[in-house]
Amino acid sequence: MQIMWCLGPKNRQDVHRVHALRRTKAMRIHQLDIENFRGIKNLKWILPVSQRLITLIGPGDSGKSTILEAIHLLLGDRWNVSFSDVDFYGVDLAQTIKIEAVLTGIPTPLLKDKTFGFWQSGLSADGQVHQEPLDGLAPCLIVRLTVDDSLEPQWEVVRADGNARSITSSQRREFSTFRVDDRTDAQLRWSRSSALGRMSAKDGAARDALAAAERAAREALHGHDSKALKDLVKEVQSRANEVGGSDLKAVRAGLDASRSGMGANLALYEGVVPLMSYGLGSRRLMSLAVQQMAAGERAIAVIDELESGLEPHRAVRLLAYLDSDPYSQVFVTTHSPIVVEQAPIESLSVVQTSNGEVTITSLGDADQVMSALRRAVPSSLLARKVVIGEGKTEHGLLAACFDAWDRERKAAGLSSSAGEGLAIQDGNGGEKAVIRAGAMAPLGCAVLALIDNDARTADPHVVRAEQAGATVVRWDYNQCIESQVCAQLDAGELQNFISLGVEHRGAESTVLDDIQVIGHAQVSSLVVSDWLHIYSNEQVRSFVAIAASHSKRGWFKDVDAGRALGEWLLERRASPNLAAVFARLDRIKTFVYGASLLTETAGSTDADR
Repeated sequence: MQIMWCLGPKNRQDVHRVHALRRTKAMRIHQLDIENFRGIKNLKWILPVSQRLITLIGPGDSGKSTILEAIHLLLGDRWNVSFSDVDFYGVDLAQTIKIEAVLTGIPTPLLKDKTFGFWQSGLSADGQVHQEPLDGLAPCLIVRLTVDDSLEPQWEVVRADGNARSITSSQRREFSTFRVDDRTDAQLRWSRSSALGRMSAKDGAARDALAAAERAAREALHGHDSKALKDLVKEVQSRANEVGGSDLKAVRAGLDASRSGMGANLALYEGVVPLMSYGLGSRRLMSLAVQQMAAGERAIAVIDELESGLEPHRAVRLLAYLDSDPYSQVFVTTHSPIVVEQAPIESLSVVQTSNGEVTITSLGDADQVMSALRRAVPSSLLARKVVIGEGKTEHGLLAACFDAWDRERKAAGLSSSAGEGLAIQDGNGGEKAVIRAGAMAPLGCAVLALIDNDARTADPHVVRAEQAGATVVRWDYNQCIESQVCAQLDAGELQNFISLGVEHRGAESTVLDDIQVIGHAQVSSLVVSDWLHIYSNEQVRSFVAIAASHSKRGWFKDVDAGRALGEWLLERRASPNLAAVFARLDRIKTFVYGASLLTETAGSTDADR
């Protein structure tokens, strides 16, 4: 994290940004740096200033959960955190783990002279951290967690001059940071470390409160109730229903039967059923409600796999609830296309990684293309690699190819397309596919578009997509997929191609009509050898290709038909007459799987673009 000296903001836009930082009363993370922690070698992230809900999306193993864990480790109040060798990137203990955040809206107890009042720095509008909180800068605190080969964590507040001061777990509790994951049961019972236990001890008398809880647990067997506990439980029930945890009507405190060997204690019940017996999704939501109550309004929450255990409608409702919170800053991860589709687009940030270098790209400034793509194919934003076919024909053909290639690789013990993080996308025809590719490439995923080469209007979009980092594969000049397939077929292969068209058009008479009307061929049957008495090979190929590729009456204009075409081609992999087709397909295969023993040499493609 770069720390500088400065005199203040440089322009009007910076002034407005600093004012926004100053107006934020709740604590916010504005920058996060992570080094050498688990799968992250390096991450430097400047968060959008007004963003309260941050929805991290992207492929698996890109570091999303690690980012949440890093935030929780840095700002949570745990004091007995254990680290091991595998927490170091590449298990390299010579490289110290560092997790560092720039915080604004620091809780008042941490700004007293005896705590960190004199340790504040200044944050400028461009994300630079400065030695002093001068006029025109937002006051901030830099908190750092380091772990060296001793495996002993150190939490500190740091400044530019190299000075550092330890920050204790009780002081970190002021950050009000909590995590929601699948380990929910601890938050649905009373203990010294649970959210319920802390709320019961808000007056500071933790020992008395827990003793009272134990007495109440024993007395509950005889029908005695505690008014304080009843009031707290009523509030928990209301908040859990608001979050969408369940339809709770009779939440009460009861004896925690699951820990009978550990002394009397209390847990939450709905009637006679312990809430710890509810489904995972409901338990997670109730855990969120309880921890949110304990943390207060100005909390930082981290929620891994937002949709875990939840039906789509409850996951979407939860996201809306989190987005409506005016104070808390919430970090969530998701792999749900429905959540991606329904989330506020400004909350979405795409996480990608390459050799441990992690990048996070916000969609807050997304254009219309990206907004439409997010709605139409949200799963593509969760992929590591995206292959976009021009239309349904290409989509089906690609699906057939990847199915076959996956079978080959499975037999050789190699990864599948799913393991490579692939999403296949229908580009909706024409130049839209390559426009989408150009929009997706800056997000950090590898993007390839397979498009026709018969429309010159696509050419400038191809140039822009390639400049953005996308790969574009096209057929020979002026060729579409059907004409490229037919371009070199012999009579027997062409006859088989027509038979495939009959299967998908439904009748020989329909295909014959297509060839006569659309292809303008003067023929009376579907026997190719008879045609060759009248027409040349090139003419026969041409009117078959024209009929097969017609926009409304084409033979392969849906995904299933495209898949059948792909299977037909794969059966003829060895035909020299399809070499140009397989040059493109081999290039796509290499793009997804990388070079391997199963990848044929692709050769040159896209000539005469």
